[in-house]
Amino acid sequence: MTILLHCYNIVSTMIQKIIRVGNSAAVTIPQSIIKEKKLRVGDEVQVDVEPIRKTKRTTLTPEFIRWVDKYIENNRPALEELASK
Repeated sequence: MTILLHCYNIVSTMIQKIIRVGNSAAVTIPQSIIKEKKLRVGDEVQVDVEPIRKTKRTTLTPEFIRWVDKYIENNRPALEELASK
């Protein structure tokens, strides 16, 4: 399962397994993401669930994701204009 964690307009993508918690199922958020996103127990997050396909996946490095976030931040007006065409 792929989880897209949306917080403060920043997206982190990770692959997590569904685990059993009593009679329920749960997906955990790694402590590193909780610290990075400044999350606390009780905070609400948006989770988009996509089953993993059995194809080869490319892993994006945290450095690349930070670069893309910065690029989008610096070029948002131009990117929004292009997207509207």
